[in-house]
Amino acid sequence: MLLKYHSQLKNIILIFFKVWRLDFLPGPNWKIFNILKLSVYPAILIFGWFCAYWHFFYQMKDYSDFLDMGFTIVFVISYYQVLMVYISIHVLNKDGVIKLLVYFDQLVAERNSEISEIRDKIFTRVLKNALIFSKLYMAALSSVGVIVNCYDLNRTGFTSPMLFLIPGIPEDSIFFYPTNIIFQVILYFSTMEMIIVSDAVIMIIIMYFQAELLVITEFLLKLAKEDKVSARAKTILKTVHEEHKKVMEMFNDISFSFWHTYFHKLLAIVLYLCFTFFALKSVISSLVVALLCAVSMVEEAFILCYFGQIVRDASDIMAEALYMSKWYEMKVSDQKDLLMLMMRFKYPFKVETFAFGTISIYTFVQICKAAVSYVTILFGLFT
Repeated sequence: MLLKYHSQLKNIILIFFKVWRLDFLPGPNWKIFNILKLSVYPAILIFGWFCAYWHFFYQMKDYSDFLDMGFTIVFVISYYQVLMVYISIHVLNKDGVIKLLVYFDQLVAERNSEISEIRDKIFTRVLKNALIFSKLYMAALSSVGVIVNCYDLNRTGFTSPMLFLIPGIPEDSIFFYPTNIIFQVILYFSTMEMIIVSDAVIMIIIMYFQAELLVITEFLLKLAKEDKVSARAKTILKTVHEEHKKVMEMFNDISFSFWHTYFHKLLAIVLYLCFTFFALKSVISSLVVALLCAVSMVEEAFILCYFGQIVRDASDIMAEALYMSKWYEMKVSDQKDLLMLMMRFKYPFKVETFAFGTISIYTFVQICKAAVSYVTILFGLFT
């Protein structure tokens, strides 16, 4: 079962790269061709950005329709978030993520060490949860996205799923409806799914690290549970040191991507919530849609912050397990090794980003408070 869960989670990550980087397209392995493939999706986003700005400044007759204004600004922010995530993960850090997958492939396939038995048990449980959580998360937010898209289509007379009209195409043209609908549906769902799937990928990667830290913790507990600690201490401490060093190196490599991705995602979420709550000033018939969007954004913020919390908690538990060992029964040389490990464990695994600091449940509270504060200011300006 472990290999099955690992394979399915790995496929989610690989499909994430394959779809938006257009790696599924056949072609020569030329540098210029790969650059062109990488440029296709950013070009679509930039054109969508231009259309949304054009709609906001030229196509809106007035700014009394708060739902139209709020959703248009949310769409603009979503283009920014997706572009930044695309650059930070797909362009700059794809090799790092693939290297990480290779590392976890090795951990899952390893069967020759004592720690591998513990790993098989814990990884099976954690990866099963990761698969369930990621599928439920993607299904729930995708469902809300479909509802919002259908609402926008109906609201605009089946012309503009993202509320804008492509400039330069007259309404009496035969290309007016198909061009607007096809382009905007592609833009809408590619943007929405990029946000959702990138959240799921972050969730999956963090749960892999959590699983490995729990494995090390379980292995360390042997120093507290076994009767003859002195005979086994050297082997256990050496194994823990090696495994901890490897997982720490991998986490440090991926932290650069997390630092940028989390900043752009959390900043965008604060703005999403602000302008979505602002859209609640619209007519009563729109409240359900706006509330669905707000709930989805709160859920996204909670998921990102919660999984930042669990990796920190797993790191703290690991350090506590080392502290609870029967150090007083060990040889002096092993006690010195234990002290060295304790010094290494002083630096916990944590997800950090600019302006938000260490990501935790407290960060989620900060985001909600900031969004409510900003929307209160907006309400005051437009009342």
